Amino acid sequence: MTPLLEARVVSAGYDESRVLHGVTLAIRPGEVLGLMGRNGMGKTTLIRTLIGLLPAREGSVWIGGVDASALPAFRRARLGVAVVPENRGIFASLTVRENLRVAARAGSGGPGWTEARVLGLFPRLGQRIGNRGNQLSGGEQQMLAIGRALMTNPRLLILDEATEGLAPLMRDEIWRTIAAVRAAGVAAIVVDRTVDAVLSVADRVAVLVKGAVAFDGTPDEMRADPAAMERLLGVSG
Repeated sequence: MTPLLEARVVSAGYDESRVLHGVTLAIRPGEVLGLMGRNGMGKTTLIRTLIGLLPAREGSVWIGGVDASALPAFRRARLGVAVVPENRGIFASLTVRENLRVAARAGSGGPGWTEARVLGLFPRLGQRIGNRGNQLSGGEQQMLAIGRALMTNPRLLILDEATEGLAPLMRDEIWRTIAAVRAAGVAAIVVDRTVDAVLSVADRVAVLVKGAVAFDGTPDEMRADPAAMERLLGVSG
């Protein structure tokens, strides 16, 4: 099966600093990959490289069997990759409905993600449909960011720091949403510091240490090695 997205021995960095060192990673259709690591280990740099905001110095990035290494970010998005960035990136002056509609793009088969379907996933957004982005709570903004990404009808959804800064109840709602998106057949890469939550929703886990993949396996394999969890993530199993 052709991976939806694949990094082949990718190295990247900023100015004279190299952050990623020969990262090889693939995500398959319908799969949820939990991307983890301590702070400063290269997770966001890898995401930026995969989506085209940072060029790879070595190696290549493939999307759906297409070598996307030289493609700009908007061309990679058109290949079916949507991103929910760490800062959410919603349009503060637009309403919830306008934020959703500005991103709408037809799907390539299946029922597709429509405004009605997104609001069914996020009833709270339906209650705030006429509110501007800057009138929403942090959790509601995250829901809107996810909903807007789904409106592009992606094959792969990337969530960078999915629950960062949210209240516990809102975090739980976001994790339920990720599970629902997974059940709908959309693949996802989830970056988050909440290890237990990531392990509960992911099919596979990859851990970066100093810009290299130090672990790539199933959640059960990670749970079975408490010493590795402590060494790689600083948490006990």
